[in-house]
Amino acid sequence: MTPYKMILNEVYDLQKFAIKLGLQNIKALCEFLGNPQRAYPSIHIAGTNGKGSTSFFISRLLQAAGLRVGLFTSPHLYDFRERIRVDDQLIPREFVVDFWQRTKTRVMQRKATFFDTTTAMAFDYFKAENVDVAVVETGLGGRLDSTNILQAQLSVLTPVDYDHQKQLGDSLESIAAEKAGIIKKGGSVFCAGQKAPALKKIREYLPEAAPFYYLPELVSTNIRSRSLQAIQFDLFDKHNKTDFKDLRTRQTGDFQVDNIALAYLAGRHYLALKGIAFDEHSFRTTLQNALWPGRLQMVSENPAVIIDVSHNLQGIRNSLAYLRKAADKKKAVVLIGLLRDKDYFSIAAEISDFASRVIVSEPDTERKLPCAALLKAFAPLNIKVECIKEIRKAYELSKNTLAADEMLLVIGSHYLVGGLGNSAN
Repeated sequence: MTPYKMILNEVYDLQKFAIKLGLQNIKALCEFLGNPQRAYPSIHIAGTNGKGSTSFFISRLLQAAGLRVGLFTSPHLYDFRERIRVDDQLIPREFVVDFWQRTKTRVMQRKATFFDTTTAMAFDYFKAENVDVAVVETGLGGRLDSTNILQAQLSVLTPVDYDHQKQLGDSLESIAAEKAGIIKKGGSVFCAGQKAPALKKIREYLPEAAPFYYLPELVSTNIRSRSLQAIQFDLFDKHNKTDFKDLRTRQTGDFQVDNIALAYLAGRHYLALKGIAFDEHSFRTTLQNALWPGRLQMVSENPAVIIDVSHNLQGIRNSLAYLRKAADKKKAVVLIGLLRDKDYFSIAAEISDFASRVIVSEPDTERKLPCAALLKAFAPLNIKVECIKEIRKAYELSKNTLAADEMLLVIGSHYLVGGLGNSAN
């Protein structure tokens, strides 16, 4: 086993320390490292759905304008190093090894979590790489999330909905309050369209006179065409008095157009703060070429196979709504696996209204929902369902038995899609 593999196993082993919301450990680790998070400006993203995609598109827009951009997201799909990148280059294995050798004693003394440790690693790497700006996605919530030691110039809030209620509370107001905890005095706030209770709570958290940019009031979009491979749309920017006709992206999903609009608004604002002119050609090219994988991603045309990491009720609803419009009357076979903290009875009901048949599997993590529990949720729903626990076996069998008029949708978790490895491509 290589030194990198050995050390990565030790880092993963930190997951034995349960999720601990709070900033004490990350503050201690970053102080030990010389507070690297203060070495560069940052843009901080929180929300329930769309955080990763919005972070990715902000980073790509800034990168296209010539900035050196650090990007921290979670979880990863296939490779741990996907979480930490600079200008879309993954963190080198050598840096992971070196970081762990420098910090292991401190991490173990404090019983710091896996996420505390990876957050500190990202901050340290961005300093070492002398980034111009870091784009940082929260892990869970916001107020007590490890990333919240940042003093971000921009706080970006994607749509707030129900997820992680055990940690964040059972109401939209309480969840929104936790997400809004990333807002910093002196920074600007960019907010996606929200349900009324969430928006009301977010507004309560705004510092006095904080610049607040609410996407539905400033930007509108019109989708011209949808397919399983791409979307064509127009974007109307009332704030900057600019209209963009016939934009194209391979990032499918109506909700992704909203994520792109939010990323555009925040990214353009940041460029203006830095005195960098916005370039329309660069914007169009970036949208056309960039792809955040695993989000309604078509990985095979014949047979038709789509992978999607949506993992909560609203995210899955959004994905199914898009496929109903874009799938060209193909019948859907759904391969699904969930984590045990999800609202799996409601998710099963949504899937049964969409699919012609279902295969239930298990994500590659100790937090998986057992097949038996998910089968129980589907039992009263009058749909053909079978269980194949091993995800690769379930995928190959599902893919190889598709009829010409069927498509396969693999959905439910980063760990489910990630468990397929290269077999999904």
